[in-house]
Amino acid sequence: MHRDSRIDAMFNRDRTAASLAVFVVWLVYGFTFWMMRGAFAESHILPVMAGLGLVVVFLNSAAVIAMIKHYGEDRDSIYGTDIYYLDRAREARRAKGAA
Repeated sequence: MHRDSRIDAMFNRDRTAASLAVFVVWLVYGFTFWMMRGAFAESHILPVMAGLGLVVVFLNSAAVIAMIKHYGEDRDSIYGTDIYYLDRAREARRAKGAA
């Protein structure tokens, strides 16, 4: 069976967007922690906040990695359905424009 190149393109675009989103989450958490480290230290909760922040970004990263893995394993079904409906919508617009 020959895979539609649009499936690969859609998967790659989604994988890139998800990876970028995880990178942004890491940056936001890192920046927030850096800006708040003084307040955390004064409140004697610096290790707790560092640990909680790491847990959050780890779980977020793990969830996105699992999602990418699942999408990669089942990409024909997931993206094939999208492409089917995109093709039907394109055909309907063409038919409406021709009428």
